[in-house]
Amino acid sequence: MPSEPATPSRAVEHRLHPLSIGFSLGSQLRRAIFPLIVGGASANFLGVVEMRSVLLIGLIPFVVGSVVRYLTFRYRYEEAELVIRSGLLFRRERHVPYARIQNLDAVQGVFHRVLGVVEVKLQTGGGQEPEATLTVLPLPALEALRQRVREGKREAAEEGTAAAEATAADAAATAMPAEPPADPALAGSEEGRTLLHLPARELLLHGLLQNRGMVLIAAAFGLAWELGLFERASDWIAGEQSWIGPAVEGAASDVVAAGILVTVVAITALVVAFVIFARMLSVAWTLVRLHDYRVVRSEEGLRATFGMLTQVAATIPLRRVQTVTIHEGPLQRWAGRVAVGVQTAGGSQAGQSGNADPHRHRLAPILRRDRLREFLREVIPELDVPEVGWEPVSPLAFRRVVRGTCFLATLASVPLYFTLGAWGVAFHAAFLAWAVFYARRYVECLGWALKDDMVWFRSGWLWRRTTIARYTRIQVVALRTTPIDRWRGMARLLVDTAGAGAAAHKVDIPYLPLDTARELRTHLAAEAARTAFRW
Repeated sequence: MPSEPATPSRAVEHRLHPLSIGFSLGSQLRRAIFPLIVGGASANFLGVVEMRSVLLIGLIPFVVGSVVRYLTFRYRYEEAELVIRSGLLFRRERHVPYARIQNLDAVQGVFHRVLGVVEVKLQTGGGQEPEATLTVLPLPALEALRQRVREGKREAAEEGTAAAEATAADAAATAMPAEPPADPALAGSEEGRTLLHLPARELLLHGLLQNRGMVLIAAAFGLAWELGLFERASDWIAGEQSWIGPAVEGAASDVVAAGILVTVVAITALVVAFVIFARMLSVAWTLVRLHDYRVVRSEEGLRATFGMLTQVAATIPLRRVQTVTIHEGPLQRWAGRVAVGVQTAGGSQAGQSGNADPHRHRLAPILRRDRLREFLREVIPELDVPEVGWEPVSPLAFRRVVRGTCFLATLASVPLYFTLGAWGVAFHAAFLAWAVFYARRYVECLGWALKDDMVWFRSGWLWRRTTIARYTRIQVVALRTTPIDRWRGMARLLVDTAGAGAAAHKVDIPYLPLDTARELRTHLAAEAARTAFRW
């Protein structure tokens, strides 16, 4: 296997590993194999051409594309940037400054480890996708790349320090403080210190609480439905019970009663077995996916490593952290556990693509509540104490929410009047009672606070989420009102940061009194303008 020198040359262009052809081809086939099979089966059914001929012909573009990508992909180390060239007809050259590289995510599947290679995703703060994906590199090349990025960042920091010293007099006359060259969160920290390690017991509990097995069961259910397995099972059951007819003459009522009882018991047993099976699948999925989960402090920030079959190393730069969110479900609260997630500036916000993307990564998938304060201080060093004096929303918020929930409860009850008759009234009353209870609990759990130069926001009743955003990360403070808000003297306050995704839990405070919302907007905007925005 080819290898890279320990200290890479800044002028020599480097290739990917030759095995990149196979891994690139495999990645493309995973996305295209189903359309190829459908097209081949259709052509075979119509008698146009054999299915295997369609598959062989369809493979040609993928093979050619993988070979061309390997032959045209180059990267080299310049003085202050990484240069990546790719493309044959449409050539592309990217210049990525070392100082802008947030992290290098390394992903190793089973075949990667056997062959001694690794897939590397280079993340910056400038897009929704990785800046570059290097599929695949030998392990020495990954270490050389990390070393060069660290050196480049160090050189950029030294240049920034020299520039800051040269302009110290001018900076003192301005209201914007100069940004420190190094990460203050890492000052005086112990390099390589393990902040979180999840043993098998915690992963087992996490699997039971999350119940990810439902996703696998839903996929299996859809496949069985498409294959007609349920219809075959129904026909088999009907055939097995056909002998009962001649034997039950004269005892029809007893047989019917016994049949109903057996059916109820069977359905109950199936439901219990289904729940247990789903939980067991969730546990197995968690033990494989998050095996040996560790969060270690590194020079780049916090590095999370995990995985049994596919091993992932994801780095979360502390300087790029925009918001921190604490997740609590009903089962998590019962077990005394929480989850902590972070969002960083730039990058994909999906965060679940193989769990390799740290931008909305659950930094702590499961954490004991008594360790929350200690862990938060590692991510936000300036945090004093997590005890917060929450401010409520407007007293009129309950009226706004309960009207909406009661309308939905009434809408859901309409079909029951046609199917159940008078019994629909009872269900309608139960739905309305639940709507009022839910609205009350939802409003009670809404809250906001200003503490330690941060804005805090919590929402949710069953699934509670608390988001923390520092003033230095605020980009936009917006005040939004609808006609009903203006009529009721309310407003919604949105605090936007660089890492806020569409589905993220943002600092978005509804049902504020209008005067309070205006004062809060003025205060946060002034604090954000007074401090230097730090990427």
